Amino acid sequence: MPIRLASRRQQSGLSLIEVLIATVVLSTGLLGLAGLQIAGMKTTHNSYQMQQATWIVHDLLERMRSNRAAALAENYNVTPTTVCPATPPACGSGVCTPAELAAYDLCGANTSISNTLINGALTVTCFDPSPAGSPAADPPADCNVSLQWNERDASQADPDDATDGMESFIIKLKAIL
Repeated sequence: MPIRLASRRQQSGLSLIEVLIATVVLSTGLLGLAGLQIAGMKTTHNSYQMQQATWIVHDLLERMRSNRAAALAENYNVTPTTVCPATPPACGSGVCTPAELAAYDLCGANTSISNTLINGALTVTCFDPSPAGSPAADPPADCNVSLQWNERDASQADPDDATDGMESFIIKLKAIL
C-alpha cells in the first residue's frame, strides 16, 4: 500500500507555473487570431472599395454613351473641385435636356462617390478629336476618366511614406464614346 500512495502524490495535479505558461500561450494565440481578423477585415473593405470604384466608372461611362450629345458638348467634364448644385435636376422620371441629364448623372441621387469611397475624387475630360472644320456624321468622343480614392493600409509599412495609414489608389480610363 505505501507504493500506491507515493504514486498518487506525484500525479496529484498541475502546478501554478504550468497553468501560467498555458495561459500565456493561449493568450498569445488569441491575440494573433485577432490581428489576422482585423487585417482580413481591412482587406475585405479595400476590395469592396475597388469593386465600387470600378462599378462607378463603368456606370458613368454607360450613362455618357447613352447621352453622347452632352458628352460631345463637354457637359460631363468635371474636376475634383467641381461643386454640384444643392438640388440637382430631377431627371429620374421626367424629360430633361442633355445638359440637365449630364448634371443629374454626375450629381444626382445615383452618384455615390462621396458616400462609398474614402476621399473619392472624379475627373472627367471629354473632347471631340476630329479636326476643326471637318465635321463627321457621327464623330467619336474621346473621354478620359480618372477616379482616385484612399484605402486603409492593411500592411504595417505605409506605401506612400505617410503616417496616415491610408494608401491612394486611382483608376484611369480612356474611352471612346
